[in-house]
Order: sequence, then structure tokens, then C-alpha cells
Amino acid sequence: MTSPVTFRRGWNWVPATLAVVAMLSLPDRPAAADCLCGTAADELTADRAGLEREWLVHIPFDASTSALEHVVIDRDLVVVQAGDGNVVAVQAGEPRAGAPLPGTILWKHPLDAHSGPFQPAAIGSNIVAVSHGDGIHAFDRKTGQALWSSRFGLLADAGATVSGPWVYAPFGDGKIMRLPTNPHRQPAVPDTSSAEDAGAAEKQPPRKKGRKAAAQPESLEPLPLEAGGVVSQQPQPFNGGVLWQTVDGTLVALERIEDGWRRNEFHLDTVPPGRPLVHDNAIFAVTAEGDLVRIETVGDSLRLAWRVFLDVRPEGTLFVAGDKLVVSLGDDGIAVHSTKTGEQLGRTWRHGRIVAVAAGRIWLVDRVGRLVSIDLETGEKRDQFCLGGFTFPVVNQATDRLILAAPSGALVSLKAK
Repeated sequence: MTSPVTFRRGWNWVPATLAVVAMLSLPDRPAAADCLCGTAADELTADRAGLEREWLVHIPFDASTSALEHVVIDRDLVVVQAGDGNVVAVQAGEPRAGAPLPGTILWKHPLDAHSGPFQPAAIGSNIVAVSHGDGIHAFDRKTGQALWSSRFGLLADAGATVSGPWVYAPFGDGKIMRLPTNPHRQPAVPDTSSAEDAGAAEKQPPRKKGRKAAAQPESLEPLPLEAGGVVSQQPQPFNGGVLWQTVDGTLVALERIEDGWRRNEFHLDTVPPGRPLVHDNAIFAVTAEGDLVRIETVGDSLRLAWRVFLDVRPEGTLFVAGDKLVVSLGDDGIAVHSTKTGEQLGRTWRHGRIVAVAAGRIWLVDRVGRLVSIDLETGEKRDQFCLGGFTFPVVNQATDRLILAAPSGALVSLKAK
């Protein structure tokens, strides 16, 4: 933190004024983000708000020439991507015996900064996959060792996702590329459907009753799947397979079943304002027309569990805390609904960009750039902090932590005391 300017007795007012002007004219420095006073990242301030600062770390990259681009959050790992191509993994979650302490930088891997644009990373159980430009790189989740890379000749439309032993990545022309997380493994797992059936399960002719197809080793070659439209948002794991959404509002679920793959589609009938949320084996989504829906796999198809019509147009990012579904209504505030029935449980007229639901509160950045918390049960305002240097927007739908970041690389995790 820079020292404050003081005026000592005997100083001439002109040089002193020039000194102040000179300091104000200097460009912002990365160190400015390390000033925590008054922000939620300050331990004393956080403590008064019932929060505990789990860890604070500075991501290593050249902040003089680039800034943070993506922060991807998983249960016990946070992956940060910078504009200079660096991919950095940070241990997160609860402390575990034999594991590095939360907040430990596990590894850093540089990618060619000129091979962008970089898409948000995908975190799997064993690998981290990063789509960028016309290719994809995979790293060992624990060590950061480069495992493999592939190029496709088309720009990535969105980030990849990792589900089970497969990576799914949207790559132009309405295709989802499926790749194995380990292309060197022995294709010994039997699959009673051919490789093409994974992408076109609906085209497979019906089998005669009582007959089973001969088991075949599954192909480990990159396989283009028909997306059913343009996919501009990151797919996500769903029921052992993958779920994606096209720009015209079609949800496509590819699920692994006992005798192969099953593909299901659900049409929202309108352009969606954001990405659906997968929680507890169900899909939650909103539409631009004001529908809030829960969709489940029932039998061999996707079925509507419930539909609620909102009286205003919602924003696209949804959050779940226990059995509560939090919906941003833009300038019309925030609504909380039951995940089980869709019933509205509460509503507040306070508005802003929601970034997390943590410590029994909805955390949002209001229109003047303050971090504000709303009580999840009552809808009343609880806390208000300045953001300081933590102005990089980190949206956390994955865990019950509040994650704040500065463009220069400071990263902090907060949880309930």
C-alpha cells in the first residue's frame, strides 16, 4: 500500500501541489489491488460480517501487459486464466489430510498468448481442459503436466466440459467434439453401440426383441457430434453424460445408459437469456419470455417437472442453495423459488449482478459498484462493502464460497464462520 502524501511545515505549496499531481497522474499499478482496507477481503471486516477469509493468493502472471480473463470454480479447485496465456490452479475447498492447504498454488502452465481467444477451462476428476483458438489442451489436474492437445481447424465456440472419461467441446458448424480424457488408455470397456451412436442415438434402428448387439470396444478417436444448432455456451455434465443448449433454446442431453447412449431434446421454444443450471440430476432454466422451469429425465425422455411464469423478464444466471432457487429479475429485484415445486418463497426489490449465494446470503454487485449481501430468508439487506481493487466479476454457482478477484491477480475466498 502506498504511503499517504503529507505536507510538512516549511514546504512551499507549489512543489507540494506538483508532487500530488504527479502521483495522481501515474497509471494504476497492480499493487493497488493488495489494499484490502474496507473490502470483504480484509480479515477484520469479514469477521464483523460473519465471514471467514479462507485464503488470499496472488496469481502469478505479467499484470503489466495482461489481466485475468477467466476464473473457473470447482468443489476443491479454482482454475484462473490470464490474458498472457497462463493457466493457474489453486487448491480450494475444505482442508483434507494429505492434500495441500486451501489457497496453495498447485501449478502454472503457460500457453501461447497468440493462440486465443481463450475459453473458460473445464475441470474434471483427473484433468483440466482448455479450449483456445482452434484447439484444446489437457493438463493433469494435480500436477499441471501437459497430457495431450488436439486441433480441429475451427474456432472454439465456447468452453469445453469434462464428464466421466470424455471431453466435450463446441467447435463451429454446429458440432460438439468428443475426445477421451486419456487417449492412450486401452479401449477395453465394452460398448454395445458403435462410436457413431453416441452422436446420433436417435438414428439407431430398433433391435429385435430378445437380441443384443455385439459388444464393441469404444473408439478413442475424436468424434464430432451433431449439436442440433449453434452452441455458444459451455456444456456441462449431466447424468453421466453431457448437456448443452443451442442459441434457439433447444436443450440436448446425451446420457450413457446400459446398452449405449441415449439422446434427448427439450425445446424451450424461445431464445434463452443464459445457461441452464444442473443441480441434483435436474435442469433449471429461464426463458426470455419469463418462464422458469425444472426439467428431469423420466423414463427415456426429458420431461417438464414444473413451470412458473415470472411477471418480469429474468436474467440468465441461476443459483441454488439447498432447496432454494435464486433468480435475478434485473431492475425488478430478486426472486427465490422452491427447487421442488417452483413455489415463490420470497422476493426483494433490491437489484444488482448476483455473484454468489454463500453464508445464508445472496451476494451481488450493485449499480454503483458496491458488494452487497441480501439475507436469503428475509430479503433484507445485511452487508455493504467497497470492492476496492476486486473488480473482476467472479460468478460462483458451484460452491458456497464468495470468491473475489482483482484484474491484477489477487484472489480471495470467503466462507461462513
